[in-house]
Amino acid sequence: MRSLFTRLGRFVEARPGAILAATIVMVVLAVLGATQTHIVTTQEVFVDKSSDTYKNDKAYEAAFGGQSLAIMIPGTPEVLTSPATLAKVHKLTEELSKDPDVRSIVSPLTLLSTGQLPAGVSLDQPGVATSVIFDSDGKPKAAFASLFPTGNELIQITLVGGVSVDEQGRFSDRVQSAVTSVGLPADTVVAGYPRLTAEMTSSIMRDMGVTGIVAVLLMVVVLYVVFPVRRRLMALPVVGVGVLLTFGITGAAGVSLTLVTMAGLPVLMGLGMDFAIQFHNRYEEELARGDSPAAGLIDALTHIGPAVGTAVLATILGFITLSLSAVPAVRDFGGLLALGVAVLFCVALVALNALLYRFDKAPAELAAPAEQAGPVVESARLERKPRLDIGRYLAAGSSGAIRFGPVVLGLGAVLALGGLAVDHLVPVQTDIEKLVPADAPGLVAMNQVRDATGSSTTLQFLVGADDVASPAVLGWIAQYETAEAKAHPEIVSVTSLPAVLGLDSATPANGAAATPAAMQAALAQIPAPILSSLISADHKSAAVTFNVKAMSISDVANLIEQLKADAKTPAGVTIAPAGTVNMAASVVGSMTDRRLGIAVAGFIAVFLGLLVVYRNWRRAITPVVPIVLVTGWSSGVMWLLGMELNPLTAVMSALIVGIGTEFAVLLLERFWEELGRGTEPRAAMDRAVSRIGRAIAASGLTVMAGFGALLASSFPAMREFGAVTVIDVLLALVATILVVPPLALFLVRRGPVVVLPAASPASAAV
Repeated sequence: MRSLFTRLGRFVEARPGAILAATIVMVVLAVLGATQTHIVTTQEVFVDKSSDTYKNDKAYEAAFGGQSLAIMIPGTPEVLTSPATLAKVHKLTEELSKDPDVRSIVSPLTLLSTGQLPAGVSLDQPGVATSVIFDSDGKPKAAFASLFPTGNELIQITLVGGVSVDEQGRFSDRVQSAVTSVGLPADTVVAGYPRLTAEMTSSIMRDMGVTGIVAVLLMVVVLYVVFPVRRRLMALPVVGVGVLLTFGITGAAGVSLTLVTMAGLPVLMGLGMDFAIQFHNRYEEELARGDSPAAGLIDALTHIGPAVGTAVLATILGFITLSLSAVPAVRDFGGLLALGVAVLFCVALVALNALLYRFDKAPAELAAPAEQAGPVVESARLERKPRLDIGRYLAAGSSGAIRFGPVVLGLGAVLALGGLAVDHLVPVQTDIEKLVPADAPGLVAMNQVRDATGSSTTLQFLVGADDVASPAVLGWIAQYETAEAKAHPEIVSVTSLPAVLGLDSATPANGAAATPAAMQAALAQIPAPILSSLISADHKSAAVTFNVKAMSISDVANLIEQLKADAKTPAGVTIAPAGTVNMAASVVGSMTDRRLGIAVAGFIAVFLGLLVVYRNWRRAITPVVPIVLVTGWSSGVMWLLGMELNPLTAVMSALIVGIGTEFAVLLLERFWEELGRGTEPRAAMDRAVSRIGRAIAASGLTVMAGFGALLASSFPAMREFGAVTVIDVLLALVATILVVPPLALFLVRRGPVVVLPAASPASAAV
């Protein structure tokens, strides 16, 4: 492998200008690709399209429409039912009903138009609508109760199925504009997922900009404090190029940006800085030994290239295991990270080294081969005293860990086992509303509507039969929903065809509509917009909606399972949960079921990959063991701090494998190199920690800075992801410095390891 990187070094040394020019061209193309990026913020990104959950949701959408919006108008009963307000509502519904995205609109006028008014009476007459809708005590009559929650009037809009997320957002904007244009009160509320998802899309873009800026600023601070080399900030624009290229490729390939994949920005920035620091550090080290820029470049790539390349391989293998996840967004996240790591490695390997060399290269070297080039950079100028001599502290910590090796390894194992034991106690959060800013206007509006109606969540079920309007099927639905409402006090109300017809377990359906003709007559009395939300036109499907109080997503998942288990359907009848909430609840299991399997797969994949590279099991297992420990430590920390698993933090096992293994591999590669120089194992480890420990610490701290920037995010899920990752990267650094050295020495002393001679092809010829 060294010969490959030697040839790469010579290639970069010979063509720095061409490489930088090609990089500029790729940046332009990447910008064009990145503009094609599509943002998706719905629950669908968490559900596999081949699953029953997704299919049931699409079947429900085909039968009863897609997402809905609620317009809530505040006021007294007299104001809400005044001719002036009703005229504005009529104008609004007329305007919106012409929109091709609208399936149905239900308002008080929908009910008033179906025989609720006495003959010869007009809504233009003051007080008429008030007397029809409200009792003498000021409470709405049963038929109007759902549309007049205390102090408010509701208008329900259902969209047709298949409306894209972008178009839902534009429709929400049109509704809000229409509410203003017809003159409804300024405090009228427009709420629903179409508005929330549209706001999330714009928030994601703003968030990425803010966290990106914060990450860069934090990285600048870290580099100035712990990375004492010339041009220490040169890596930042190079890493920016690598990240842009990654998102340009994914955008051109049509990969959507989600709440999960947006977390790839700080991950890639941190890892890109990690690779760049390793190359930059080794280049400066070779120059400090007296190499010319040309010889130093080739020597640096010869020695550090295989180490970083092996670390990158381990990192990619760790990320690829996310493809085993049952959550599509997590699989996309793993693919994005694997691609990004490869791109950033290539950019750092070629572009950064070409840039470093171009700055140091003397005019005389433009035509001179590396073997003839003399040293043009004084080594004294390369030695800079760090503001924080972190290497000295790392060496002291490593030395102490070696001295008490058995204790350190034993304690680490015990803590890891304890963490794994409590892993199942870490709560899971997949409700999209809990993962977005609490002060998001769309979420505030949804909560206002829920507070007014007394219902927080709607659980939708799809009932299928040859004729769901038959007395037998309606009777079963009535008995089922009545029994469930009694068994579960968290159910506030039930919306269904039997409920609208006034049927319950005590009123058999065949008593209300014993014949098809009678049923048709009963259905004809229901306004078309309401009927279409309860039964499909072909009578093959019916909707049953349980309106429940505020609950955690895990409790919602349990309730859905209970409702499914209780549904003892008669022959020929099916029932299945559907809707946005059901998709969120289904992800709870999807995120947790395979976490352990993904972690184990990551350990195995990295071990086998390193085994292929090293052809020695001791060398292959050494970087894996500390990361196994860190995985257990991470679970324990999350449990102790009361953190939740969400679509982001659920991928931590793969991130730990990917990021943590790299630190260990880089330290061990330098250890093997020192052994190859004939150094005694203990001295070789001390020298490895002192030589590369500072660069690893700088890499780790820049990675932590990248993730720490997420603490500035307005998304709770992103903030928690940032906090957990900072902790885990810190744990990986601790494991690298305290666990790897005693473990490596223990294995070396009990068996042979394959080490390569520390040849220096460029400097040897000088």
